[in-house]
Amino acid sequence: MPKKQATSRIIGGSLKGSKLPYRPNKFIRPTESKTKETLFNWLLNDLEGKNCLDMFAGTGSLGIEALSRGAKKVVFIEKQKDLYESLLVNLKRLKVHDYGEVLRGNAFSLDLEKLSLKFDLIFIDPPFRENLVLPSIELINSNDILPPNALIYIECEKELKLDDMTKGLKLLKQSTGGQTQYSLYES
Repeated sequence: MPKKQATSRIIGGSLKGSKLPYRPNKFIRPTESKTKETLFNWLLNDLEGKNCLDMFAGTGSLGIEALSRGAKKVVFIEKQKDLYESLLVNLKRLKVHDYGEVLRGNAFSLDLEKLSLKFDLIFIDPPFRENLVLPSIELINSNDILPPNALIYIECEKELKLDDMTKGLKLLKQSTGGQTQYSLYES
């Protein structure tokens, strides 16, 4: 009997119920549906016309969820070739490729200012235990990519201490589930 395909599901908006198939590996950990539901409730589904950046896209689950809920544009960054290619296929299959731009590479080696966009919402959901949250925040702060009152979502391992890393950001909401903590900040 063939193995069941691993998928992540879009939980709201115009693409609700769509599946995002992916090949599991040790670096990928798609955001759970319950966590996504909490995040998008925090955002009050107010994504109409917003530009978003999904820094460690993986399956693209967070960014595609944002597109499903009315985001104007999402830039996805993914360095793993197979995930990058899968993301391109899924955006085309879901007919949202005109609103998503997929960049293949390491988020820290890309010149984000060359995108000529300000991001109203940034998703930081890196692989766990790789010490990427602080460098991500530093990267965002060192580039002129945030309009006033932009939102930054951070999803990371539960034991990570975010207080020192997020100085200068205003904590709006925070929760935990399983081995994960997730927080929403305002710049």
